[in-house]
Amino acid sequence: MRSKIIAASLALIMAIPPVSYAEKLPDMGDVSQQGLSKQQEREIGESAMRQIRRSGIMIEDPEIIAFLSAMGNRLTDAAEVYEPQFTFFPLLDSSVNAFAIPGGFVGVHTGLIVQAQHESEVASVLAHEVAHVTQNHIARLIEGMKASPWLSLAGIAAAIVAGSMGRGDAAAAAIAATTAVSVQRQLDYTYSFEQEADRIGMQTLQKSGYDPAAMAVFFERLQKHNRIVENNAPEYLRTHPVTMKRISDAQNRLGDSKYRQVPDSAEFLFMREKSRALQFGGREAVSYYQKTINEKRYASEAAQHYGLAFAYYLNREYEPAWQALQKTKAVFGTKSHPTLEYLAGSIRLAQGNSSEAVKILSEASVRFSGSRALLYGLLDSQIEAGMYEQAKAGLDDALAMYASDAQLYQRAAKLYGKQGKAMLQHQMQGEYYLRLKEYSSALEQFNLALRQPNPDFYVQSGVEARIREIESLDQPKKK
Repeated sequence: MRSKIIAASLALIMAIPPVSYAEKLPDMGDVSQQGLSKQQEREIGESAMRQIRRSGIMIEDPEIIAFLSAMGNRLTDAAEVYEPQFTFFPLLDSSVNAFAIPGGFVGVHTGLIVQAQHESEVASVLAHEVAHVTQNHIARLIEGMKASPWLSLAGIAAAIVAGSMGRGDAAAAAIAATTAVSVQRQLDYTYSFEQEADRIGMQTLQKSGYDPAAMAVFFERLQKHNRIVENNAPEYLRTHPVTMKRISDAQNRLGDSKYRQVPDSAEFLFMREKSRALQFGGREAVSYYQKTINEKRYASEAAQHYGLAFAYYLNREYEPAWQALQKTKAVFGTKSHPTLEYLAGSIRLAQGNSSEAVKILSEASVRFSGSRALLYGLLDSQIEAGMYEQAKAGLDDALAMYASDAQLYQRAAKLYGKQGKAMLQHQMQGEYYLRLKEYSSALEQFNLALRQPNPDFYVQSGVEARIREIESLDQPKKK
């Protein structure tokens, strides 16, 4: 039933002319008659991201996002890639999969993180996906579809989303609504593209300090899994076919290089268990971790106890979560970790003890100043504790450093809502949607801001400027 709904939705996206600002892409010429420009690639990527976000499986967890972003940035820095600016994002899906979208967007299923035995294996997949983007593989495939001039950029984005997220049938159904051409088949990577992405990805792994052998090891494990489950292959094998030749090529690229063990970071170990608990759900995750801890079946004792603590938290069993977290800290050591402090603050906030949550997260934010999750947690706890002036000061400082961070604007909207400042609340909510490229929702919020009584002149001027900016996006670009 779910796949039929997705198919019908995608069919509508492609068959009906877009009517909302969110899908009104600028007219940048006939896609079939010229190579894709960087602007077109970005538009395809942003359209795809809107569709993925609306699917409901994108995870907003700041720690998993930060983990993938840090890994991705380390890889792109090593590869000396400065354009496009990459965005790495997680999806709550147990399938082993990752995919790249034009414009520098790379999606990672939680199943990939959970099934990876080492951090370098996740890095090898991200390096491979980065190479697909930097070598313009998807764009080159799209350029080759010159026989399909009916395709809109939004339609291409829909096909990429459906295929990349393992919705091949949905993609085919959507495309069949307009023609008999199977775009998804044309968007499958060729062997030469996979080989090129492997080669460049391996170079990136070596330069970034991850274990380059992880690529061959991970591919070989997926291939074995494929033989075991036969037609029920991981999604990554369907969109990125792994052959024995690719595995052999990856092994040969290692040459005579000496084996160098690369230890897994605490971030990876914790985020792997967080991803696993999210996939299981609260109660099932609690049972899983209780069993593995009792049987001592784990690679990291601290990470396993953290998984149990987070599972209890998901299941709203806050006192057992707190006790399990104390065990985690004892095993991990006295230096603690931002992930552990973030969970501690989250537990106390969920228990209604916002003042203690503020204390925990405030102290942790000083010790681990680079953690965005701790910043979000501190702002949330300050708002709940009624510490509006402190929250406002923290938001002002944060927005000065991270002006493109949509989550900060959403928290600003919550703060102003608590204070009864409706005009500012709608303005900040509009800024939140604007940074997600959800233009129709942003426009709605900005118009609501203008309807509030006793408007502030400066706020009103800023909101009106934003409305003009959004409405200008509906105007075709001059050729």
